[in-house]
Amino acid sequence: MKKFFVKGLTLSVLTALSTPLLLGNSQQALWASSLEAATTSPTITTADPAPAKVLDPRASEKNLTSLASFAQADGRFAVILRLRDIPVITFLGSTAELTAFSAGQPLVTTDSAMGRAQAVAKQLEQLAQQPDFDAQAIQVRRGPGKTNYQISYQQQVLVTLDGQTFLPGQTRNLGQNALQMANRLRRLLGDAPPLAQIAPTQPQTLVGQAGSSIRRLKSGVASWYGPGFHGRRTANGERFNQNDLTAAHRSLPFGTRVRVTNLRNGQSVVVRINDRGPFSQGRVIDLSTQAARLIGVHSSGVAPVALDILSQ
Repeated sequence: MKKFFVKGLTLSVLTALSTPLLLGNSQQALWASSLEAATTSPTITTADPAPAKVLDPRASEKNLTSLASFAQADGRFAVILRLRDIPVITFLGSTAELTAFSAGQPLVTTDSAMGRAQAVAKQLEQLAQQPDFDAQAIQVRRGPGKTNYQISYQQQVLVTLDGQTFLPGQTRNLGQNALQMANRLRRLLGDAPPLAQIAPTQPQTLVGQAGSSIRRLKSGVASWYGPGFHGRRTANGERFNQNDLTAAHRSLPFGTRVRVTNLRNGQSVVVRINDRGPFSQGRVIDLSTQAARLIGVHSSGVAPVALDILSQ
Protein backbone atom coordinates (compact mmCIF):
# COMPACT_ATOMS: atom_id res chain seq x y z
CA MET A 1 0.00 0.00 0.00
CA LYS A 2 1.14 3.51 -0.80
CA LYS A 3 -0.18 6.63 0.85
CA PHE A 4 -0.04 10.15 -0.49
CA PHE A 5 -1.24 13.51 0.78
CA VAL A 6 -2.58 15.72 -2.02
CA LYS A 7 -3.49 19.24 -0.90
CA GLY A 8 -5.22 18.12 2.26
CA LEU A 9 -6.79 15.01 0.75
CA THR A 10 -5.92 11.65 2.26
CA LEU A 11 -5.12 9.27 -0.57
CA SER A 12 -4.78 5.56 0.16
CA VAL A 13 -3.69 3.34 -2.70
CA LEU A 14 -4.08 -0.37 -3.27
CA THR A 15 -2.22 -1.58 -6.33
CA ALA A 16 -4.21 -4.79 -6.65
CA LEU A 17 -7.70 -5.90 -5.79
CA SER A 18 -8.97 -9.43 -6.20
CA THR A 19 -12.67 -8.50 -6.24
CA PRO A 20 -13.89 -6.28 -9.10
CA LEU A 21 -15.00 -2.89 -7.87
CA LEU A 22 -17.23 -2.09 -10.79
CA LEU A 23 -19.15 -3.96 -13.42
CA GLY A 24 -16.05 -5.06 -15.35
CA ASN A 25 -15.79 -5.05 -19.13
CA SER A 26 -19.53 -4.69 -19.58
CA GLN A 27 -19.61 -1.29 -17.84
CA GLN A 28 -19.98 0.80 -20.99
CA ALA A 29 -22.56 -1.51 -22.52
CA LEU A 30 -24.51 -1.60 -19.26
CA TRP A 31 -24.54 2.20 -19.11
CA ALA A 32 -25.77 2.59 -22.69
CA SER A 33 -28.42 -0.13 -22.51
CA SER A 34 -29.89 1.05 -19.24
CA LEU A 35 -30.45 4.73 -20.08
CA GLU A 36 -33.83 3.96 -21.59
CA ALA A 37 -34.92 2.18 -18.40
CA ALA A 38 -33.48 4.62 -15.89
CA THR A 39 -36.71 4.88 -13.91
CA THR A 40 -38.49 1.60 -14.65
CA SER A 41 -36.04 -1.31 -14.86
CA PRO A 42 -35.57 -3.53 -11.81
CA THR A 43 -32.39 -2.90 -9.90
CA ILE A 44 -29.62 -5.46 -9.79
CA THR A 45 -27.34 -4.64 -6.93
CA THR A 46 -23.62 -5.25 -6.86
CA ALA A 47 -21.45 -5.33 -3.78
CA ASP A 48 -19.98 -2.04 -2.62
CA PRO A 49 -16.21 -1.86 -3.20
CA ALA A 50 -13.97 -2.95 -0.39
CA PRO A 51 -13.35 -0.15 2.11
CA ALA A 52 -10.18 1.79 1.48
CA LYS A 53 -7.60 1.07 4.14
CA VAL A 54 -6.40 4.31 5.69
CA LEU A 55 -3.11 4.10 7.50
CA ASP A 56 -3.88 7.07 9.73
CA PRO A 57 -6.97 6.23 11.87
CA ARG A 58 -7.54 9.94 12.42
CA ALA A 59 -7.87 10.65 8.68
CA SER A 60 -11.66 10.89 8.75
CA GLU A 61 -11.42 13.46 11.56
CA LYS A 62 -8.88 15.62 9.75
CA ASN A 63 -10.28 15.50 6.23
CA LEU A 64 -13.80 15.62 4.88
CA THR A 65 -12.79 13.81 1.69
CA SER A 66 -10.37 11.01 0.92
CA LEU A 67 -9.37 9.24 -2.29
CA ALA A 68 -8.57 5.55 -2.75
CA SER A 69 -7.27 4.18 -6.04
CA PHE A 70 -7.59 0.58 -7.23
CA ALA A 71 -6.64 -1.70 -10.07
CA GLN A 72 -9.81 -2.98 -11.72
CA ALA A 73 -10.19 -6.60 -12.68
CA ASP A 74 -10.30 -5.56 -16.36
CA GLY A 75 -6.95 -3.75 -16.08
CA ARG A 76 -8.19 -0.19 -15.75
CA PHE A 77 -7.44 2.38 -13.08
CA ALA A 78 -10.23 3.52 -10.75
CA VAL A 79 -10.46 6.12 -7.99
CA ILE A 80 -13.14 6.27 -5.32
CA LEU A 81 -13.98 9.55 -3.60
CA ARG A 82 -15.17 9.04 -0.05
CA LEU A 83 -16.92 11.52 2.23
CA ARG A 84 -16.43 10.83 5.94
CA ASP A 85 -15.23 7.34 4.94
CA ILE A 86 -18.40 6.63 2.92
CA PRO A 87 -17.83 5.81 -0.79
CA VAL A 88 -19.74 8.32 -2.91
CA ILE A 89 -18.24 8.59 -6.41
CA THR A 90 -16.17 6.27 -8.61
CA PHE A 91 -13.97 7.75 -11.34
CA LEU A 92 -12.96 5.23 -13.99
CA GLY A 93 -9.60 5.61 -15.70
CA SER A 94 -7.67 3.68 -18.32
CA THR A 95 -5.11 0.90 -18.57
CA ALA A 96 -2.50 3.54 -19.42
CA GLU A 97 -3.19 5.27 -16.11
CA LEU A 98 -2.78 1.99 -14.26
CA THR A 99 0.49 1.28 -16.07
CA ALA A 100 1.82 4.73 -15.22
CA PHE A 101 0.77 4.41 -11.61
CA SER A 102 2.38 0.98 -11.26
CA ALA A 103 5.60 2.51 -12.57
CA GLY A 104 5.47 5.20 -9.88
CA GLN A 105 4.47 7.92 -12.35
CA PRO A 106 0.74 8.48 -11.78
CA LEU A 107 -1.11 10.47 -14.43
CA VAL A 108 -2.83 13.44 -12.81
CA THR A 109 -4.15 15.37 -15.80
CA THR A 110 -7.52 17.12 -15.91
CA ASP A 111 -8.97 14.22 -17.91
CA SER A 112 -7.48 11.41 -15.82
CA ALA A 113 -9.42 9.56 -13.13
CA MET A 114 -7.20 11.01 -10.39
CA GLY A 115 -7.35 14.53 -11.79
CA ARG A 116 -11.15 14.43 -12.02
CA ALA A 117 -11.44 13.01 -8.51
CA GLN A 118 -9.15 15.66 -7.05
CA ALA A 119 -11.10 18.47 -8.74
CA VAL A 120 -14.45 17.28 -7.38
CA ALA A 121 -12.99 16.63 -3.91
CA LYS A 122 -11.54 20.14 -3.78
CA GLN A 123 -14.85 21.62 -4.87
CA LEU A 124 -16.73 19.74 -2.14
CA GLU A 125 -14.19 20.85 0.47
CA GLN A 126 -14.60 24.47 -0.59
CA LEU A 127 -18.39 24.27 -0.49
CA ALA A 128 -18.40 22.75 2.99
CA GLN A 129 -16.27 25.63 4.27
CA GLN A 130 -18.66 28.32 3.06
CA PRO A 131 -20.51 29.87 6.03
CA ASP A 132 -23.80 30.01 4.10
CA PHE A 133 -23.55 26.53 2.59
CA ASP A 134 -26.90 24.69 2.61
CA ALA A 135 -26.83 21.02 1.62
CA GLN A 136 -30.53 21.19 0.78
CA ALA A 137 -29.56 23.14 -2.36
CA ILE A 138 -27.89 20.00 -3.76
CA GLN A 139 -30.11 18.71 -6.57
CA VAL A 140 -29.96 16.10 -9.32
CA ARG A 141 -31.43 16.23 -12.82
CA ARG A 142 -30.99 14.62 -16.20
CA GLY A 143 -28.18 16.17 -18.21
CA PRO A 144 -28.21 17.70 -21.71
CA GLY A 145 -29.35 15.25 -24.34
CA LYS A 146 -30.61 12.95 -21.58
CA THR A 147 -27.45 10.84 -21.81
CA ASN A 148 -26.25 11.47 -18.27
CA TYR A 149 -27.23 12.89 -14.88
CA GLN A 150 -25.89 16.00 -13.19
CA ILE A 151 -25.67 16.76 -9.48
CA SER A 152 -25.48 20.48 -8.81
CA TYR A 153 -25.39 23.05 -6.03
CA GLN A 154 -27.22 26.32 -6.75
CA GLN A 155 -27.02 25.64 -10.51
CA GLN A 156 -23.26 24.87 -10.26
CA VAL A 157 -22.57 21.36 -11.57
CA LEU A 158 -20.60 19.35 -9.01
CA VAL A 159 -20.39 16.04 -10.85
CA THR A 160 -21.79 14.48 -14.03
CA LEU A 161 -22.68 10.79 -13.91
CA ASP A 162 -21.78 8.97 -17.11
CA GLY A 163 -19.88 5.88 -18.21
CA GLN A 164 -16.70 7.14 -16.55
CA THR A 165 -18.13 8.60 -13.33
CA PHE A 166 -20.74 6.74 -11.30
CA LEU A 167 -21.99 5.49 -7.95
CA PRO A 168 -19.83 2.81 -6.26
CA GLY A 169 -21.71 -0.47 -6.31
CA GLN A 170 -24.23 0.96 -8.75
CA THR A 171 -27.31 -0.78 -10.13
CA ARG A 172 -28.91 -0.91 -13.58
CA ASN A 173 -31.29 1.91 -12.69
CA LEU A 174 -29.18 4.98 -13.46
CA GLY A 175 -31.79 7.44 -12.24
CA GLN A 176 -31.85 5.78 -8.85
CA ASN A 177 -28.04 5.69 -8.80
CA ALA A 178 -27.92 9.45 -9.39
CA LEU A 179 -30.58 10.08 -6.76
CA GLN A 180 -28.69 7.95 -4.23
CA MET A 181 -25.43 9.79 -4.92
CA ALA A 182 -27.12 13.17 -4.48
CA ASN A 183 -28.68 12.05 -1.21
CA ARG A 184 -25.33 10.80 0.10
CA LEU A 185 -23.82 14.21 -0.65
CA ARG A 186 -26.75 16.00 1.01
CA ARG A 187 -26.52 13.86 4.15
CA LEU A 188 -22.73 13.77 4.50
CA LEU A 189 -22.15 17.44 3.71
CA GLY A 190 -24.98 18.92 5.76
CA ASP A 191 -27.36 16.27 7.13
CA ALA A 192 -30.04 17.46 4.69
CA PRO A 193 -33.18 15.33 4.17
CA PRO A 194 -33.13 13.02 1.13
CA LEU A 195 -34.66 13.91 -2.21
CA ALA A 196 -37.65 11.84 -3.24
CA GLN A 197 -37.27 12.37 -6.98
CA ILE A 198 -35.06 13.81 -9.69
CA ALA A 199 -35.66 17.48 -10.52
CA PRO A 200 -37.02 18.54 -13.93
CA THR A 201 -34.44 18.88 -16.68
CA GLN A 202 -34.75 22.68 -16.56
CA PRO A 203 -35.64 24.71 -13.46
CA GLN A 204 -39.26 25.87 -13.63
CA THR A 205 -38.44 29.29 -12.17
CA LEU A 206 -35.16 31.06 -12.78
CA VAL A 207 -34.37 33.24 -9.79
CA GLY A 208 -31.06 34.56 -8.56
CA GLN A 209 -29.54 33.79 -5.19
CA ALA A 210 -30.82 37.07 -3.78
CA GLY A 211 -34.30 36.59 -5.23
CA SER A 212 -33.69 38.72 -8.34
CA SER A 213 -34.38 37.44 -11.83
CA ILE A 214 -31.49 35.84 -13.67
CA ARG A 215 -30.28 37.94 -16.61
CA ARG A 216 -28.80 36.17 -19.62
CA LEU A 217 -25.83 37.94 -21.16
CA LYS A 218 -24.72 37.62 -24.74
CA SER A 219 -23.14 34.23 -25.43
CA GLY A 220 -19.58 34.05 -26.66
CA VAL A 221 -16.26 32.32 -26.21
CA ALA A 222 -14.64 31.67 -22.84
CA SER A 223 -10.91 31.29 -22.27
CA TRP A 224 -8.91 30.72 -19.09
CA TYR A 225 -5.77 31.96 -17.34
CA GLY A 226 -3.79 30.73 -14.38
CA PRO A 227 -0.15 29.73 -13.81
CA GLY A 228 1.50 32.90 -15.11
CA PHE A 229 -0.84 35.13 -13.10
CA HIS A 230 -1.14 33.10 -9.88
CA GLY A 231 -0.40 35.33 -6.90
CA ARG A 232 -0.53 38.58 -8.85
CA ARG A 233 -2.93 41.40 -8.04
CA THR A 234 -6.26 41.34 -9.86
CA ALA A 235 -8.05 44.48 -11.04
CA ASN A 236 -10.04 44.67 -7.78
CA GLY A 237 -6.86 44.52 -5.69
CA GLU A 238 -6.97 40.97 -4.36
CA ARG A 239 -4.41 38.24 -5.05
CA PHE A 240 -5.33 36.01 -7.97
CA ASN A 241 -5.68 32.35 -6.99
CA GLN A 242 -5.99 30.06 -10.00
CA ASN A 243 -7.70 27.44 -7.80
CA ASP A 244 -10.59 29.72 -6.80
CA LEU A 245 -13.80 29.98 -8.80
CA THR A 246 -13.26 33.47 -10.20
CA ALA A 247 -13.20 35.13 -13.61
CA ALA A 248 -12.32 38.29 -15.50
CA HIS A 249 -14.95 40.29 -17.39
CA ARG A 250 -14.64 43.60 -19.22
CA SER A 251 -17.48 45.49 -17.55
CA LEU A 252 -19.42 43.54 -14.89
CA PRO A 253 -19.05 44.98 -11.37
CA PHE A 254 -16.55 43.24 -9.11
CA GLY A 255 -18.26 40.66 -6.92
CA THR A 256 -20.89 39.77 -9.52
CA ARG A 257 -21.68 36.05 -9.49
CA VAL A 258 -22.06 34.60 -12.97
CA ARG A 259 -23.12 31.12 -14.04
CA VAL A 260 -20.98 30.02 -16.99
CA THR A 261 -22.35 27.13 -19.06
CA ASN A 262 -20.19 25.30 -21.58
CA LEU A 263 -22.49 24.94 -24.60
CA ARG A 264 -20.55 21.91 -25.83
CA ASN A 265 -21.30 19.69 -22.83
CA GLY A 266 -23.89 21.55 -20.74
CA GLN A 267 -21.64 21.73 -17.68
CA SER A 268 -21.90 24.88 -15.54
CA VAL A 269 -19.89 26.65 -12.87
CA VAL A 270 -20.64 29.76 -10.80
CA VAL A 271 -17.77 32.26 -10.68
CA ARG A 272 -17.16 35.60 -9.00
CA ILE A 273 -15.88 38.51 -11.09
CA ASN A 274 -12.65 39.91 -9.60
CA ASP A 275 -10.60 40.92 -12.64
CA ARG A 276 -10.77 42.65 -16.02
CA GLY A 277 -10.49 40.94 -19.39
CA PRO A 278 -10.33 39.11 -21.69
CA PHE A 279 -9.11 41.56 -24.29
CA SER A 280 -9.01 39.19 -27.26
CA GLN A 281 -11.75 39.86 -29.80
CA GLY A 282 -14.71 37.49 -29.57
CA ARG A 283 -14.03 36.31 -26.01
CA VAL A 284 -16.52 37.25 -23.32
CA ILE A 285 -15.00 35.89 -20.11
CA ASP A 286 -11.64 34.65 -18.82
CA LEU A 287 -12.00 31.84 -16.28
CA SER A 288 -9.64 30.79 -13.51
CA THR A 289 -7.86 27.47 -14.03
CA GLN A 290 -10.14 25.63 -11.60
CA ALA A 291 -13.35 27.03 -13.09
CA ALA A 292 -12.17 26.07 -16.57
CA ARG A 293 -11.41 22.52 -15.44
CA LEU A 294 -14.84 22.01 -13.92
CA ILE A 295 -16.69 22.72 -17.17
CA GLY A 296 -14.23 21.22 -19.65
CA VAL A 297 -12.65 24.41 -20.98
CA HIS A 298 -9.16 23.77 -19.59
CA SER A 299 -8.23 21.00 -22.03
CA SER A 300 -9.68 22.72 -25.11
CA GLY A 301 -8.38 26.19 -24.22
CA VAL A 302 -11.55 27.96 -25.35
CA ALA A 303 -15.21 27.00 -25.62
CA PRO A 304 -18.56 28.62 -26.49
CA VAL A 305 -20.42 29.56 -23.32
CA ALA A 306 -23.61 31.18 -22.07
CA LEU A 307 -23.42 33.66 -19.19
CA ASP A 308 -26.18 34.21 -16.62
CA ILE A 309 -25.90 36.88 -13.93
CA LEU A 310 -27.03 35.46 -10.59
CA SER A 311 -26.29 38.48 -8.38
CA GLN A 312 -24.74 41.95 -8.51
